[in-house]
Amino acid sequence: MPAARSRKTQGTQPPSFDFDASALGALDAGDDDMLDTGRLDGVAYAGITRDTWQLESGATVEACRFDGLDLGTWSARGAHLVESVFTGANVPAVSAARGGWRDVEFQGSRLGSLEAFDAAWRGIRFTRCKLGYVNLRGAELLDVAFVDCTIDEMDLLDAAARRVAFDGVRIGTLNASGARLTDVDLRGADLGQVIGMDGLRGATISPDQLQRMAPALAGLAGIVVE
Repeated sequence: MPAARSRKTQGTQPPSFDFDASALGALDAGDDDMLDTGRLDGVAYAGITRDTWQLESGATVEACRFDGLDLGTWSARGAHLVESVFTGANVPAVSAARGGWRDVEFQGSRLGSLEAFDAAWRGIRFTRCKLGYVNLRGAELLDVAFVDCTIDEMDLLDAAARRVAFDGVRIGTLNASGARLTDVDLRGADLGQVIGMDGLRGATISPDQLQRMAPALAGLAGIVVE
């Protein structure tokens, strides 16, 4: 029996996704009143414009598609989003703390502040999105990808992240203080300021990124460079 390959031989493991958005092709149209029921299952919405959308803790949105979601605020604190796709969403303020998201995609969307501290994300994809402040403090992330996105600030303070990838992403400020990272691939990220450099343990960076981080890493190790 051959010996198991070491983690070094395997390299950084990419996110794994099982959800296929094409399964949401033929859905019944949802009506506006249904949005506030706290239970959406297998419906599609297009061109929704509201000042606010309130989902109570424990509410569930499952197997739904949203094309054009224009909101002032979206409160989904403690709510569950499952196997759903959001395209062209424009929401300045999203409150999704302590929520459970699984197999969710955001495409071509703009989210101002995304408060998702203490949340559990699994199988989440953001593609061609503009994100402001992404608060993932204390969150648990598994199989998450950001592709061709711009993120002003991402806060991973005390977060646990596994198989998270950034591809063609600009991050203005990254706070990794106290984070626990495994197979987090930052090679495709253009990083601005990094706070909590020691929290990057377990992440994968490129040689160019290492060169830019060298002074901060030297300072962290107590090395004097003259």
